[in-house]
Amino acid sequence: MWFGRRWLVVALGFLLFLCVARLGTDFVSHTAGSDPWASTFRFFSGAVSPSFTDQNPSLPADAEPFFSRLGGDLLRTVRYALIATSLAIPAGLILGFFASEQWWPANRSRVLFQFIRWPVRISLALMRSIHELIWAIFFLSAFGDAPFSACLALALPFTGTLAKVFSELIDEQNRSAKLVVTAVGGSGAQGFLSTIFPMALPDLVSYSLYRFECGLRSSAVLGFIGVETIGLSINRSFENGYYGEVWTALYVLIATVLLIEGLGHLTRKRMTQGRTREITPQASEEQLRKTAPRDWFLRSSAVAWAAVIVMAFTLGKPLVTPMLEGQRLERLSRFLTKLTPDPIAPEKSVSTWSERGEAWSEGASGVLPWLAERWENPGKEALTNTLAMSVAAIILAGLLAFALVPWGARSLANQNPLGVAMSGGRFLKGLGFVVRGFFVLTRAVPEYLYAFLLVGLMGPSAWPLIIALALHNVGILGRLWTEVVENQGEKIPRSVLQVGGSRGQGYLGALAPMSLNRFVLFFFYRWESCVREATVLGMLGISSLGYYISIQQNFREYDDILFYTLLGAMMVILGDLLSDLVRRKMRVGRRE
Repeated sequence: MWFGRRWLVVALGFLLFLCVARLGTDFVSHTAGSDPWASTFRFFSGAVSPSFTDQNPSLPADAEPFFSRLGGDLLRTVRYALIATSLAIPAGLILGFFASEQWWPANRSRVLFQFIRWPVRISLALMRSIHELIWAIFFLSAFGDAPFSACLALALPFTGTLAKVFSELIDEQNRSAKLVVTAVGGSGAQGFLSTIFPMALPDLVSYSLYRFECGLRSSAVLGFIGVETIGLSINRSFENGYYGEVWTALYVLIATVLLIEGLGHLTRKRMTQGRTREITPQASEEQLRKTAPRDWFLRSSAVAWAAVIVMAFTLGKPLVTPMLEGQRLERLSRFLTKLTPDPIAPEKSVSTWSERGEAWSEGASGVLPWLAERWENPGKEALTNTLAMSVAAIILAGLLAFALVPWGARSLANQNPLGVAMSGGRFLKGLGFVVRGFFVLTRAVPEYLYAFLLVGLMGPSAWPLIIALALHNVGILGRLWTEVVENQGEKIPRSVLQVGGSRGQGYLGALAPMSLNRFVLFFFYRWESCVREATVLGMLGISSLGYYISIQQNFREYDDILFYTLLGAMMVILGDLLSDLVRRKMRVGRRE
């Protein structure tokens, strides 16, 4: 094998070294404020004294109470996340089938189907490579200030992400059961639907609940560009120095994430463990059907989710704000005009297709020179900085998450890990609760707020953004990787413990190698997210793609915004190709 697990570790270490060399080792900028610790102390003091009333003394007496306003913001946050996720899941499932290798037949016609699979994967990569904030900027400009724009901005990248992860979770399932079905005369579709899909279903449901959790955070972050969510309340309170209000809103958001986390764990546990059937000798088919085990929690949860989604669509402010058709079309036309590269914009003297073709390379005013100018200054440097920040952040997050997973996995951090009695169980059970709490808290806070605080503490440099991304992704990778470990079969790791191995040896010697392919799957998925987030966090004034996007946003230069956005999208698409290649090679190595 030209690429294996050891070489993967070496490559990640080398990439981290290159990123540090590119970004420098000046972790604290000398341009930081004269006394950054004072504002930092004031901010964290709000954590122990959250506000239950408005801190603004100038509000009128008849103003809406603080908790009432905060509750409304939270409901809108949940509503937008619910609508976006409910739209993205079915679309992601359908597109995930077409992007999956398992769906296509394993014969000579497979080559032809690759012409369908790869265009689908590239389209999905383009959808998810653009951050929700940038989608929201585009849609708000095109359609106006409406919940429709916020929901669409969340649903598009969520569809791309869900389809990618769904397809790769399906690809990672064991193919032996499907081969048995097809060997006895079943079709490929029958083999897929009766074996591969049911085996992948617990992971698909678990990830869908996690994506809704991500939707809550993303919906909150939209508040930083003016959408009425809990993020807008946090942003206003933070800018005014009302840190007690900020922490109250954060606690409310964290509590909501904890609720979704608990529901997701319980649902996944019910789906993976199942219930045993009471076998009756010589039972008829009708008796077998009646005695089939049924989990009423899962059924009632599905009904409750369906009811809540219907309420999200029907209650509250209409998704589409009333507007005259002419005004809507005029607004959309203005946006598309500004989105078109300046040399071939409709407002120029370019009216025919031949003239537009000539405009691509016509002297210094053509499109190609226009693109080259923006690539040389500042596109190339901004793209390199964005790539370096995202790679450094995900490698740091991956190393820390890999070290914490065995102490956070419920199957290991207890008195009887994998059914084997061992000492130190009570302490490790408490440690596991702390580690899982750390994962929840680190991922519950949006990267933007982490970065905003760290930039104020450390000064404007790349490392506050890297630390912010790493902190957030430790929680996400820790959550996803612990679930992968908990879902693994217990036979092999249990044998390690039964012959005297420790929990750590069971993890490193059995569970981690068994889970490595899925570890890599989620690692690359989160790296793509780091690229998107590094782009957006550049809006805080750091020289990445987002910094120049924010500058052009002030002048409504949407063609320039699109150019810098597509640079980041190209990087995500290349990362998707690399991810597919690495996982394919690792699967080959595992079979060998």
